[in-house]
Amino acid sequence: MSVIRLALMSTMSIQAMATASTVTLSAISPLVAQAIGMPSSFIGTYVCFLYIGAAIAAVSGGTMVTRFGGIHVSQACLILAAIGLILSSMSYFWVICIGGFLLGLSYGPITPASSDILAHTVPKERMGFVFSLKQTAVPLGSALAGFIVPSVVLWAGNWQAGPHFMAVVALCIALIVLYHRSKLDDHFDTHARFDIRTVINALRLVTGDPGLRRMCIVSFVYNGTQMCVFSYIVAYMVEDIHIPIVLAGIALSAASIGGMCGRLFWGIFADWIRSPRITLAILGALMSGMLVLTGFFSPELPSFFMIAVCFCLGASAIGWNGVYLAHVARIAPKGKASVATGGTLFFTFGGAIFLPLFFGMIHSSFGAYFESFYATAGLCLVIALWLFLSKTPKSDA
Repeated sequence: MSVIRLALMSTMSIQAMATASTVTLSAISPLVAQAIGMPSSFIGTYVCFLYIGAAIAAVSGGTMVTRFGGIHVSQACLILAAIGLILSSMSYFWVICIGGFLLGLSYGPITPASSDILAHTVPKERMGFVFSLKQTAVPLGSALAGFIVPSVVLWAGNWQAGPHFMAVVALCIALIVLYHRSKLDDHFDTHARFDIRTVINALRLVTGDPGLRRMCIVSFVYNGTQMCVFSYIVAYMVEDIHIPIVLAGIALSAASIGGMCGRLFWGIFADWIRSPRITLAILGALMSGMLVLTGFFSPELPSFFMIAVCFCLGASAIGWNGVYLAHVARIAPKGKASVATGGTLFFTFGGAIFLPLFFGMIHSSFGAYFESFYATAGLCLVIALWLFLSKTPKSDA
């Protein structure tokens, strides 16, 4: 097996498992809420704790990867994810939130680790496609968790069986990738130091470089938009439009499938036109258009039309990640791909924390979701126009 294929298979399996761990509780949130005596909205607080942990770990994860290697760090993250899943299976709200925080700490360094592995094995001219292919593991992990976890819970007759099962799977994958460590972790720096200064230096790196700074801003908005779609599309379709929850679930699945297809397509497209900036601008414009169309949903519209719009919305709002990550790895200083990825992910995960809150505040003010979708569409359009009209920094060349 070639090193590129081995690196891709390893990073995809790790990414899929890490993602599945973070959505395990969301997949059974009504059952968990009933068991612990909380409203189902508790999952919002849980996810907030999760992404706070992810943001903290991402910015420090790059230096950890430089010191210990991508596979070593990924193994440690999967073990930490298993601990977080066990804590998330407790019947106490704040213990569950601590479990979510640990899951976030385990999730944050995964992408810097995989970017480091792929940056050292994949030729630059193929990075867009390979990084995008790896990123399809994110919606794949979500889909697998949505299928596996409820099935395990129904079979066992106990909601805690879901996170327990996923914890075992995480430990198994951590053990399996151990055998690839010598081939993929051959470039770590044993003299690299990890302290608070390394975290500050990572933030200085991404905010001081024009190309990386632009990716911080773009990913903040785009990832926040992605989280708004995942978090609110079903509630919007059921509560505001009064369509059956089954159809809303199909629409969400269509968005996830669109995200998988989009990540592959946009990676190939970016490599073909040789301009990640223009590709990301097109994606922002497409997000804006699809969010506006979503605001026009009504029970009178054909179901096929709404599902098609959700597919295109997923292809843009979920499909941008591979282009962004490949570009960060491409323009990062030599040997700093993981540090640059971790630094930008601090802002990426920040978008996942703050934009859904902004989205929810608008909903609370107006009492309907379509104003929130329009506001998010306007924000995406501003970013798209900025990318279209701005010049390419030298660091982006």
